[in-house]
Amino acid sequence: MFKVVDNFLDDDEFNQIKESLLGDNFPWYYNDVITNNQDSNDKFYFIHNFYKDITMTDSPGITSNYFYLLKSIVKKINCKSIIRIKGNLHLNINKKQIHQPHVDYPFKHKGCLFYLNDNNGFTYIGKEKVKPKANRIVFFDPSKKHSSSLCTDAKRRVNINFNYF
Repeated sequence: MFKVVDNFLDDDEFNQIKESLLGDNFPWYYNDVITNNQDSNDKFYFIHNFYKDITMTDSPGITSNYFYLLKSIVKKINCKSIIRIKGNLHLNINKKQIHQPHVDYPFKHKGCLFYLNDNNGFTYIGKEKVKPKANRIVFFDPSKKHSSSLCTDAKRRVNINFNYF
């Protein structure tokens, strides 16, 4: 159903990505909807779009000056065509919160989540869960229902979501 790989990148590659995305100059953008428009007022997060496909915008392609940081991951996951690459930053609000299950796209494609920090904000895939760990990647079918959650043991939960063929 899914595959977890620890220490996915070598330390230098990982640290460059981590220091950039967790640094105080990285541009994160507020989003008041996590899974759908029925989300309550206490459900929000910050995103950074690295790449969008034509299905999401009139001008597909690289949407971030930070895309270069992810080239080693794109190559290593054997990506032939990118649908979307999006960074996710969920803040700790001092309560556990599991978000509504969703699919990224309703068609068959590949996906993975690359975690930048250790925390207890699990990713739920079917009836299983994956704990975020720095430099861990989880490969799964994002056309099947999955959900994220908030952490309570770190200031933030940060990952990068890859959808691709």
